[in-house]
Amino acid sequence: MSTNNQQAGQSVDQSTHFEVERFLVQEARALDEERFHEWLENMLTKDISYQLPTQEVRYRKDTKVLGNSQTTYLYNDNFGMLSMRVARLDTGIVWAEDPRVRNRRIISNIDAQWADVDGEIEVRSAFILFRSRMQRDQATHYGIRMDKLRKEEGQWKLASRVITLDQSVVLDKNIHCFF
Repeated sequence: MSTNNQQAGQSVDQSTHFEVERFLVQEARALDEERFHEWLENMLTKDISYQLPTQEVRYRKDTKVLGNSQTTYLYNDNFGMLSMRVARLDTGIVWAEDPRVRNRRIISNIDAQWADVDGEIEVRSAFILFRSRMQRDQATHYGIRMDKLRKEEGQWKLASRVITLDQSVVLDKNIHCFF
């Protein structure tokens, strides 16, 4: 792949934006329906980087550049780690997932631009993840995802994801989920 994309930073065309949107909706549905093996094999690149860094909480007068801590992560996974997480769920002995946790992902505010590398797109999207288990065990997560999609064999696949939660403190009892 060429690393000098003349369109880098420009919004994708309408047809490509629709493809990106369809990919994100289909991915959300696969995760909601617990089709984790399909997600791994058909929707992720083998060199994926999947991260959920911790957030810094500071006062506005702190003029240090705002961003995520790049040393502490809730998730900092590659394909092998994601595969292990899915295999763990396959065991049937993950107590926090039994009875089943019902998840619903809502993906919105999709903004897609061509990346520096030909054939890759940088996508920013907002999400809501509602999780419900038992009668009163519920959690809602809000945030943004910074994704990089790459076309492989005619299909878009997720090459990287950095998740930023809007909550300063994660109060969910079980964060064994994919965002």
